[in-house]
Amino acid sequence: MGTFLDNERWTGARARVDAALAERIPAGGPDALCAALRAAVFPGGKRLRPLLALAVAEMLGHPPERVLDAACAVEMAHAASLILDDLPCMDDAEERRGHPPVHRAFGEATALLAAVSLLAEAFHLTARNAETAGQPQAAPAAVARLRCALGVGGLCGGQYLDLHAGTAGPETAEHLLRIHREKSGALFVAAAVLPAVLLGEPEDVCGRLERYAEALGLAFQISDDLIDAARPADGDGGSSFAGLGGTRAAEEKARLVAAAKDCLAPWGDAARTLTGMAEYVRTRKS
Repeated sequence: MGTFLDNERWTGARARVDAALAERIPAGGPDALCAALRAAVFPGGKRLRPLLALAVAEMLGHPPERVLDAACAVEMAHAASLILDDLPCMDDAEERRGHPPVHRAFGEATALLAAVSLLAEAFHLTARNAETAGQPQAAPAAVARLRCALGVGGLCGGQYLDLHAGTAGPETAEHLLRIHREKSGALFVAAAVLPAVLLGEPEDVCGRLERYAEALGLAFQISDDLIDAARPADGDGGSSFAGLGGTRAAEEKARLVAAAKDCLAPWGDAARTLTGMAEYVRTRKS
């Protein structure tokens, strides 16, 4: 049985995101650095975050193309985070999506510069999208949203907590939720809320989308942890929800997915794609 990610419409949307990323990826610099940028972004994964941004715009009654810059910005920020996460001082990964991680292919110094370059481009695209969406006054708020997602209260703070997890005793469910709310959930929130900010939607809409995306991101992380734990080579090391036990983790995932869907109630059938995303996260096996 297929998922919304498998159907023709969303396969086309992923292709559109890939084409947009290829157009927007920084170029004109040193050859090796530009090659490292491309290696970080292509081949991509599920592209769930940019697809989320496009789906939010559509649900709100806007052409998805109006937030394509923001969708690419979030994906570039995600790619930068993976470069950093793979470094020897972090996870010391040997492989990323079937290929050597950027630092192994290009060296640690180039990998760091590639991550910074992608983050710089993400902020540029976010600010530019306010102009292209016809809401130039929204640029400061949109940039601030991305900063929150990436900074000490978001991805960077969550990564720090993850690196130092377990030093004060066994992980609790509450601490795991905090780590992954910041490390993983923050970029899902950015993907969902940036379109609303850039399109001039009111605060109550942004708040509902934030709650939806936070729950979705946490449920996605639980799925990742359970999938990784089922692989003999991986186990359940690190700050993993699998350490809570499969049954409890699955129950928490189901609770989060239900909470995410509840946030979409005001939009009814217009939210069917976002509802489909939540259901995909609940049932995904890979």
